[in-house]
Amino acid sequence: MPFTRTTASADTCVLSDFITGGRPDLLTQLYPDGIWVDAAVIVELTDQFGASCRDRAQAAGLNLLVERGYDAAHYAEMAEIKRTRPGMRHADIVTVVLTRKIGGTCLSSDAAVRKTCKERGLRFAGHLGCLQVGIERRLLGKDDAGGLLHLFLDNGLYLPQVEVRRFLQGS
Repeated sequence: MPFTRTTASADTCVLSDFITGGRPDLLTQLYPDGIWVDAAVIVELTDQFGASCRDRAQAAGLNLLVERGYDAAHYAEMAEIKRTRPGMRHADIVTVVLTRKIGGTCLSSDAAVRKTCKERGLRFAGHLGCLQVGIERRLLGKDDAGGLLHLFLDNGLYLPQVEVRRFLQGS
């Protein structure tokens, strides 16, 4: 159960979509003990939003905790993931490793990240899961969740149409 944990590690796609949608606070409410990221994620967010991206996220209710303390075992796991999934970007790989390190949930929309987490027994949640649990916990309304989903899709998020329809019909 990904939403039984109170901390998460997030990759760029989830963070950028919730920031763009004006609801990064939802991630904080779902994971009140913090959203951890690697510096590589901060670099990608800075490329997208500019130098003030962390300030913008914090002003909207999301304090990103940056991890810089990896040991040899973490680097070995990163290398193993890169060997088995050479197409994965560093920010995605380190998000998986960071998830294990913090004992939290991995937040991503990337299929390779999802598969890697599943293979490694790590909790995983994507956009739809966050929106659905947000509705269930009354953190946002059904219409607001549907609006955010459409915004995410308009901004380039790929989700199978069957999942989108199922979410919109059920929410």
